[in-house]
Amino acid sequence: MILPRFQFKEPGTLMEVLEIVNQNKGKFAFIAGGTDLLVNLKKKVVNYEVIISLERIADLTVMEYSDKDGLTLGAMTRISDLEDSMMLKEKYPALAIAAGGLGSLQVRNRATIGGNICTARPAGDMIGPLIAYDAVVRLVSNNGERFQRLEELFLGPGKTAIKEDEILVDIKVNTIAANTGASYIKYTLRKAMEIAMVNITTVLTVQKGLCESARIVLGAVAPTYIRSIQAEEALVGEPFSEENTAQAAILAAGCCSPISDNRASADYRRDLVEMLTRRSIREAASRCLNL
Repeated sequence: MILPRFQFKEPGTLMEVLEIVNQNKGKFAFIAGGTDLLVNLKKKVVNYEVIISLERIADLTVMEYSDKDGLTLGAMTRISDLEDSMMLKEKYPALAIAAGGLGSLQVRNRATIGGNICTARPAGDMIGPLIAYDAVVRLVSNNGERFQRLEELFLGPGKTAIKEDEILVDIKVNTIAANTGASYIKYTLRKAMEIAMVNITTVLTVQKGLCESARIVLGAVAPTYIRSIQAEEALVGEPFSEENTAQAAILAAGCCSPISDNRASADYRRDLVEMLTRRSIREAASRCLNL
C-alpha cells in the first residue's frame, strides 16, 4: 500500500504548530510516532492535505517528577522511555507495566503516550493507568490553554473532547500518597502484538489496615474506558478480605458492557472482568506499604 500525497510540515515550536493549524483548518492531522496514522493513511481510512510532525518540539518530550509537583509527561514521550524509567517503576508502576506490554519493541520505540491517548481506543494500554492515577491533560490552542481530567476526555471509540485546533502538550499526575499500591493486568490471546481482550488497572491506598481510597479502571469492555465506582465504594473504609475483594469484582463485572466478536463473547469478557479485577485488587493491596 502506498501513502497518499500530502504536505509534510516540521515545526520547531508550539507557536509554529499553532500557526500551521490556523492556516489549515479541517485539512491537517498531527503525527507523533505514526504507528496508527501511517497505517490508516495507507489503508485510505483517513486522508489529510497536511501532516504536522511534532518530532522537533522539545517541549513535548519532557518527563519530570518532583515530590511537590508530581509527574509531568510530554505528549511525545516514547512508550519505551516509560517502560525503562526507574522513576515510574518506583512511583507509578502501573504506567511502566502497561508500557512494557504495548505492541512490540519496535512499536514502543516509536509510539508516544500522547498518540496512545488521542487515538482513544477502548483498549489503549496507557489510558487505564493514567485514569487510575487521576491524570490531567494540558491542551493548548491559539485561544490559550485548558486542563481536563483524562477520564472525562473520551467520548467514544476514536473520539475525544480535544478540539480541532488544540494540541495535547502534556499529562500531569499528582504525587501518589504513601502506602499506595497499583496493578495493571492485560489479558490477551498472544504474548505480544495483541490488543487487550480485557485490561484492569487498580490503584489502592491503605492506612491503618483499611482501604482509604480505591480506583478501579476497566478497558476494552465498553465504548470508552470506565471506572467501576461501585467496586471502589465496596472497598473504601473496609479491611481487605477475600469476601470484600470478591464483592468488588462482581460489581466491576456488572458495570461493563462488552461486545461479542471473533475472539470472545460478551459473557466471557464479563467473567474475565470479575476474575481479573479480583486478581488486580489482590496485587495492588499486596504492594501497599505496611499492609
